[in-house]
Amino acid sequence: MATQPKKMNIIKQVLTGHKNGLSVRKMAEMYSMSPTTVQRYLKMANEDSLGVDGLLQLEDPELNHRFNGGNPAYCDERFEDFKWRLPHFEQELKKPHMTTHLLWEEYRKDVPNGYGLTQFRFHLKQNIVAIKPSTVLKMLHQPAGKMYIDFAGDKMSYVDMETGEVVPVETFAAVLPCSGYTFITCIPSQGIEHFLGAVDAAIRFFGGAPRILVPDNLRSAVKSFDRWSPGLTDGLNDLATHYGCCAQPARIRRPKDKALVEDAVHKSYRRIYAPLRNRVLHSLQELNAAVAELLEKYNSRRMQGCDYSRVERFLAVEKPELLPLPGERYQMKRHALLTVAPNCFVQLGRERHHYSVPSRLIGNKVEVIFTDTQVRIYHDGNCIATHMRSFKHGGYTWVKEHLPSQTQAYYEYSPQYFIDKGSKYGPVAEHVLRELFSATDRPAEVYYRSAQGILALARETEPELFLLACKISVQYGKCNYPFISNLVKSKCQGYLMQQEKDEENQASALPLHGNIRGAQAYK
Repeated sequence: MATQPKKMNIIKQVLTGHKNGLSVRKMAEMYSMSPTTVQRYLKMANEDSLGVDGLLQLEDPELNHRFNGGNPAYCDERFEDFKWRLPHFEQELKKPHMTTHLLWEEYRKDVPNGYGLTQFRFHLKQNIVAIKPSTVLKMLHQPAGKMYIDFAGDKMSYVDMETGEVVPVETFAAVLPCSGYTFITCIPSQGIEHFLGAVDAAIRFFGGAPRILVPDNLRSAVKSFDRWSPGLTDGLNDLATHYGCCAQPARIRRPKDKALVEDAVHKSYRRIYAPLRNRVLHSLQELNAAVAELLEKYNSRRMQGCDYSRVERFLAVEKPELLPLPGERYQMKRHALLTVAPNCFVQLGRERHHYSVPSRLIGNKVEVIFTDTQVRIYHDGNCIATHMRSFKHGGYTWVKEHLPSQTQAYYEYSPQYFIDKGSKYGPVAEHVLRELFSATDRPAEVYYRSAQGILALARETEPELFLLACKISVQYGKCNYPFISNLVKSKCQGYLMQQEKDEENQASALPLHGNIRGAQAYK
């Protein structure tokens, strides 16, 4: 039966495990894949011109294009139907005298083209009647092999200085089991952003990454809960890939393979919670500073029955075996599938900020991968745009080349652009446009349309008439498109008539000389 292609972060985990020396069979068990599938992905990676290291540097869309480009995904409809019927099969097998053969016969009556008896029994065994292990062997922890992750059940808190409100916080714990070296910090919630930030802080605290991260089955780490094949969140897989390690959640219900981290949580109650019980702290930063001080004392204490402390064993045994840290800290990646709007932008995030895409892709679906600092946009496996992340609500971030030609011209506009255009028609026209943009109470962009209209009049009107209209607008202090347009339409008749009348009145006025008596002479 063919399966759908694996997600790219799973393939990256396979490549990372291969680099770290994990066997094909071990990786097949960890990621619920057949050994043949693991070998196929490794073969494709080795045959790729980029090699394993180069492929790990690619973003998911680029990697997907190299592994699955041109190969359509195939899904067996029989298996989809089978999964839908599994709860019914499980209930029927609990009934007395029920056999898998009889259950299969009833199944084939409902689904004539369904699985044969052998495949039917195989899938039942894989999904329902898997044999439970009878014993749990005592684990022998390898240096830097695993890092166990958990949250404390009891919460700590601080008092907000402005409101007086008691703010509860989550206590995150991470332990390297070989040395028992422990990291504890408080975070606002168990949400995926805070959780991944705490895991990143733990790795930085240890000064290196373990081979395998082992979180508890919380929602920020595991998105699909299954006893045999849990599905990890994309964020945790990305973080593990960034640090060159793998992630494998602990077994569900009452697992005995994460007792050390639970023990660290219980000891934190005595070594950290209790000493802080009477202290009033006023911020998360202040609380974490107090926790860090007590944590250092805890790691430096001699362990019971040993002549060394946790930090001493860590420095001697585990520190040299940790994977080296990359140059950059991990940033959580988010994925979005968006349609390019008619204005060649995509809208992203709660802040609804807009980022430009080449105008030829208007109406197409694009995949967007973004962090707190960067936005990368992909189409058909190729990165077509990269922007710095902006949190300005409703704002726009663009690259000039992405915009249509007419839009590019618009974004080149400026007051000086229009003044220079107007200077071609003479100093009066230049003066009109300079006066138009002299107002400081409104943005210059408000006057672009008016400036375009004045330049259009200059192109379409006789030069003498246009310059006369400009002269009149300067004289009356009304340098704007509507006033000049009305003058042009009336061919300045009103102004010319008023000018002629003023000249006639001036000509008919009595001359002024000393023999003319004024009003004072008649008092």
